[in-house]
Amino acid sequence: MKKTFLIIAIVAAALVSAISVKSFIRQGGPQEKEIIHITDLSQIREILMRNTFPENNYNAVNYESPVGVWISYIDLAQMLQDSDPETFRERISSAYKNIVSIGGNTVYVHVRAFGDAYYPSLFYPFTDSFGEAAPFDALDIMVSEAHKLGLSFHAWINPLRCGREEGLANVDNMYRVKELYSGGEARKVEESPYIWLDPASDNVRECVALGAAEIVSRYDVDGIHIDDYFYPTTSPDFDSLSFEESGEEDLAAWRRANTTQLVFLMNTEIKKVNPSCDFEISPQGNIENNLNSQYADVYSWCASRLICDAVIPQVYFGYESASPYLETVSRWSEMTGDSGVKLIIGLGVYKLLEETEYINTEGIIVSQISDADKLTNVSGIALYNYSTLFSDNERCASERKRIREKLCENN
Repeated sequence: MKKTFLIIAIVAAALVSAISVKSFIRQGGPQEKEIIHITDLSQIREILMRNTFPENNYNAVNYESPVGVWISYIDLAQMLQDSDPETFRERISSAYKNIVSIGGNTVYVHVRAFGDAYYPSLFYPFTDSFGEAAPFDALDIMVSEAHKLGLSFHAWINPLRCGREEGLANVDNMYRVKELYSGGEARKVEESPYIWLDPASDNVRECVALGAAEIVSRYDVDGIHIDDYFYPTTSPDFDSLSFEESGEEDLAAWRRANTTQLVFLMNTEIKKVNPSCDFEISPQGNIENNLNSQYADVYSWCASRLICDAVIPQVYFGYESASPYLETVSRWSEMTGDSGVKLIIGLGVYKLLEETEYINTEGIIVSQISDADKLTNVSGIALYNYSTLFSDNERCASERKRIREKLCENN
């Protein structure tokens, strides 16, 4: 009963917040589809103010049984560094073809990792992953090349993590993220070299939610995908003033409510622009860490399609780990139950190069896929990460062959 009341209260609060920003997002004209080359920051505002968040009637394609691969900012940096649009197009298309070759049908691709963007934005500056080359609209290329191969494209963002302070301080004042930093709503914590947005702030939640809506409006993405970077610290110093002003007494419960308001508002703004676009959250695999360290109320998120369409827990655990794989995926399965929230199991392919059980157990990823398949409400799987999966390393190549055989056995 308490859980239900919390969800209702949060939904009501988020709706009020959403209404307050409605007038801001209903501007603009037809979408611009050409590749945009940016040589002058003033061009961004000129272009985007003509095209600010109209509805997008693209019919998103999301598979009943997704087989996804994460392509991170680390992977993209190698493709983007000092490249031009056509060179990048060739590189990302090659990566997509690799994914299709093993039976993949979905990609989760970083489009904002550190309060930056791989596309022109009103909210975030261009990523520095372009190196010395002039920035261009890489997201437009990533989406179009994915769709050519029948891949469902999910734009992956880190909602609260920004870059290092020295970089953020030099960001142009035209961007909303710089306004948040200048206003004290983005700050440093001892445990991290990065600046973090404070999810207790209405301005932060609006910026993140509208930043997601901006993507959905301007690009034919099939989903918006966020991962497990929520609160960066358990220290009360991070948001002590906001907590005191709230009048609440339980810091952990208050933080969890803030995070749930954030993700609910994201889903709300995304669906305003395109109801067919999925919103999915990829929390940590360890449920207790989510609740007590990240302040991510995964119980509520798994229970309501008002909050998200899919949950993709990062169950990067072996069968013999402190959080055993079988026990963990079973708990996630019980949590989602018959809520209608899709459950997709994230698997840690990267551990083939890092952890003894993975290194020494041939076919471990295939076994994990098979065990996930046995749970009736698991929709699919997602593999992290691209670079390891397609590494030339002998151990990775061996596991990749097994994964391909498993995923393609019914095709």
